[in-house]
Amino acid sequence: MKNWIRRALGAAMALTLTAGLLSGCGSAEDPVQEVMGYPGSTVMFTVNGSDVTAEEYLFWLAQYTDQASAYLTSMGNVEGDQSIWDMDFYNGTTAGESVKQAAQQNAILYNVVTAHGEEGGYTYTDEDKADFQESLSAQVEQMGGDEVFETWLKSMCLTREGFENMSSVTYINQHMADGMYREGTDLAPTPEDLRTYADENDYLAAKHILLLTVDQTTQEALPQEEIDQKRATAEDLLAQLQAITDPAELETKFDELMNQYSEDTGLEANPDGYVFTSGQMVEPFEEGTRALDYGQISDIVESDYGFHIILRLDPAEVELIRSDWALNQLSQQSTQWVEEAEIVTTETYDNLNVGDFYEKLTTYRDALNGTEESDSTSDTQDTSGSDTQTQEETSDTQADANTQEGDADTGTTDGEADAASTGEDASGDNADSADTGDTTTE
Repeated sequence: MKNWIRRALGAAMALTLTAGLLSGCGSAEDPVQEVMGYPGSTVMFTVNGSDVTAEEYLFWLAQYTDQASAYLTSMGNVEGDQSIWDMDFYNGTTAGESVKQAAQQNAILYNVVTAHGEEGGYTYTDEDKADFQESLSAQVEQMGGDEVFETWLKSMCLTREGFENMSSVTYINQHMADGMYREGTDLAPTPEDLRTYADENDYLAAKHILLLTVDQTTQEALPQEEIDQKRATAEDLLAQLQAITDPAELETKFDELMNQYSEDTGLEANPDGYVFTSGQMVEPFEEGTRALDYGQISDIVESDYGFHIILRLDPAEVELIRSDWALNQLSQQSTQWVEEAEIVTTETYDNLNVGDFYEKLTTYRDALNGTEESDSTSDTQDTSGSDTQTQEETSDTQADANTQEGDADTGTTDGEADAASTGEDASGDNADSADTGDTTTE
């Protein structure tokens, strides 16, 4: 589920708490010192008396300046020698001021979520750390190895330790949502709350039994004789289900037949069914689900994949929807915490000029990339002309890593490393569809 949920305090904060950032051994280098000339531990402002350091803040500023620079440059509205950061961005506020404030809001959000989590006894557990390390290994490999990952961290003003500290907030946020809104508490949702939430977000939930009529390797239709056999089996299964009148018994029998007969390649990953919205499933499956009442089974529904028997699920009984509802509620609560927080800035923060920061950051990144390219060339000089290919691969991998920084305004990417790169919103905002395998999605 952690790979589906990514949301938070609206567009500006959507990039925030979601990613399970990565982690690992601490680094002796301080990229903030190298970029700004002062340590990453320098206090930029306090939130309800709690320090927010330069490392914690400048990561978000790097995110937002990257996004804003790309957007404002593409707009082409710069006049003469005017800096893009001096452009009027919104209601008389310059682009630099807007970006500075947006980054501060994200840093405040992380701070208040951590503080309220500690107050409620929600912590970053050993199990979380193990999960985090597993995600780290996969993400580092995906990015191209430790060297590329380290370069990316530095380019975002982060150390590995700082990266993990930020990632821990994602886990704390999830624990808070699970605990504060669990069944039996005063804040727990009613069945009607969950059904209304599903309706408002157009969430559908269903299980299905799928008998394939196409070869999954070749995507060619099966021989007609075999298709006829599949239809006969589907009709037999449907008759067994239609003979049951007790709802609980029906779902039990449905699960039994589904596990025995369904050829859905996504079944193992989604034993409790799928949650999806409009356009995420093939049309016959979606429309077949919409036509049902909660707890009702369909007749045989035929799609390009085969024959489906669908059981529509009650949102009030679907854990993914309940969890997403809780994250959404916590997101709203977190917004209030941010609004009520007492912020005291330091001289370092007050004197920070966004244009100056981004110029220094760009120069630093150029130096990092120059060193990386030099090392790559040196390492491949004796590989019979493979220098160019190796450098291109390194460049492409770095580009992929930079791309994963994601949309500061829109949210996230998959995986536990996304929060730092795109900010998979730890405070929640909508549930993505479950992984549906190769049998029902378009």
